[in-house]
Amino acid sequence: MDSKFKITCLCLFCQAPLTSDENAVFNSGDMIKCKSCGELNDYDSVIEIAKEKGVEKVKSEVYADLEKTVKHLFK
Repeated sequence: MDSKFKITCLCLFCQAPLTSDENAVFNSGDMIKCKSCGELNDYDSVIEIAKEKGVEKVKSEVYADLEKTVKHLFK
């Protein structure tokens, strides 16, 4: 399993990747303006969705690795 993977934070309205200046720092309660559609995204909601995607990605990777391991055990 690759120990690193990337989760892109997406706009809650248009699903475009959220981008900002390199030095920008966001905190709980901040609103992030989407450069694509102009809507304001709640930082906490964006992060929560990104965390859920990360958990699903990890689960998928773990299940795939377990499946490979189990198949090799019963050959």
